[in-house]
Amino acid sequence: MSPVTSKIRHRFAVSAVLKTGTGGMRDEASTKSIILVNSLGLILGCLVLLTGIIFYFFTHQLLILLPALLDAAIAFSVLWLNHLRKHTAAALTIFLLQCASVLYFGLVLGEILVLQLMIIFLIAITYLLFNKPALRWFCVCCAIVTLIILEAHFFYNPDVPIQLDHTSRYLFKWISMAGLLVLIIFTGRHYVRSSDFKRVFLYQITHELRTPLNAILVATQLIKRELKHKPDLQNIGSLSDHLLSAGTSARNIINNVLDMAQIESGKLEKREDKAFLVQPFFEQIISIHHVIAQYRDIVLRLKITLMPEVITGDPLKLNVVLTNLLSNAIKYADKNTEVLVDISGAGDLWQLQVSNAGEAIPLEKQDIIFDPFVTHKSKHVEGTGLGLFITRIKVASMGGNINVTSLPGDYTTFTVTLPLQEGKLSDVKKEHTPEGTQQFFNIHVLIADDNDMNNILLSKYLKQLGCSVTMTVNGLEAIRQAELQTPDVVILDYHMPVMDGKEALLHFKNKNSLKHIPVIMATGDAFKGSEQILMDAGADAFLEKPISFNKLHNILQECVKK
Repeated sequence: MSPVTSKIRHRFAVSAVLKTGTGGMRDEASTKSIILVNSLGLILGCLVLLTGIIFYFFTHQLLILLPALLDAAIAFSVLWLNHLRKHTAAALTIFLLQCASVLYFGLVLGEILVLQLMIIFLIAITYLLFNKPALRWFCVCCAIVTLIILEAHFFYNPDVPIQLDHTSRYLFKWISMAGLLVLIIFTGRHYVRSSDFKRVFLYQITHELRTPLNAILVATQLIKRELKHKPDLQNIGSLSDHLLSAGTSARNIINNVLDMAQIESGKLEKREDKAFLVQPFFEQIISIHHVIAQYRDIVLRLKITLMPEVITGDPLKLNVVLTNLLSNAIKYADKNTEVLVDISGAGDLWQLQVSNAGEAIPLEKQDIIFDPFVTHKSKHVEGTGLGLFITRIKVASMGGNINVTSLPGDYTTFTVTLPLQEGKLSDVKKEHTPEGTQQFFNIHVLIADDNDMNNILLSKYLKQLGCSVTMTVNGLEAIRQAELQTPDVVILDYHMPVMDGKEALLHFKNKNSLKHIPVIMATGDAFKGSEQILMDAGADAFLEKPISFNKLHNILQECVKK
């Protein structure tokens, strides 16, 4: 039997297993729900079994292995229930089993498994598993009760039966997060029945991913600030550059996924033209990619000809366009070559060209390279296939077009053509950089964020600037602290328990003794309208997570002037 034939048979076998219990069914929605339950049973069973074995190898604890074996056995049994046409029982079994598993492993191992994300996933798929509203509400309530019990246990009983060393805790934490991502990828992408639901689901997951990503990028920025004063640790400096670059790449991927969801929903961003300096703008974008380029011995070069000093355009969209094109150019370029960014004006138009030397894009693929999920993959390079599609949409929204030329033995060049609008230097908003070492002595900053890591890292940066800092974990606590000691600036996270950021913001702006205090809203919220909602509610400034120290510093300067 040839390898190809074997692979085809394997796919048919897997497909047949996943379709267990769907024979003779005509309702497409019900069929998809059954296949989803079967997929969850198989994948969860395998993941729990594998994770339990790994845990046992490191801990030799039967408290982990035996429940994992039982969990896997019950998860696999849902296929038999579906085979018997007991579809509701199968769906309830897999759902309630995971609630019980989350509760048990949370009580035994504590917070290392990030089980709260699993609860969010369970709530999300409730709308895919059950058609009856009563069942949906029952399962949502079960998930919420599980979460409440878990959080109450973490708060009142921080000690757990199984104590792990620092290395094992982080290993198992990332294993659990990887398992959850596998679960989302293999069960979520083909079973979404509503574009609105898919958008909310993606926004919720990416919001959860932005929180740890914010901690990574903020910590890395702090490391880089410390290293400026310790030249003997430059080898660590290069590692922090790689970490910062990796975090930035992860953020770009998240942004591309969100852009894709917005495009599918038919709600495109409005064009927001601003005047900006050409040379510094493009130099800054290119500098972010230097670390990855250097790692592959690739030289980045910027060439600007026949362009005015200031142009008017949409800098956010242009940033996305050049970031995606540069990322692709570096990814597919041969080592020890050059990637050229050539910007030139011609009458009432201007061109942005990104060229690299590497394997040519086949002619038949050049016609579809800007379609979604099309990539120029090889065994050495992977990609999501979203970047160029989103780039094309962004370029079109700015009134331009994009094309590619690629011939064997020659450069591959992506060319973006846009209308040229010369701007005035007086219209450019001056931005101060924190490298100017301006300090904020005698400035009291009140922070409210329910994530302790974000609180600690942001507080550390503010203290380096000379600020005194008070940390709180929700809006109500922030208001009480402000009433006890009036701060000079308040930084509120949007989504917090007890009282969220928007409610706290309204309280600050409606109380005479507090309404003069500048309030900065910070959030990893992926909804594009969040900034406008918060600014309309009275916020003085908006920060998107992962937080940029440059932007925060500039905002603090403006707040101090008020």
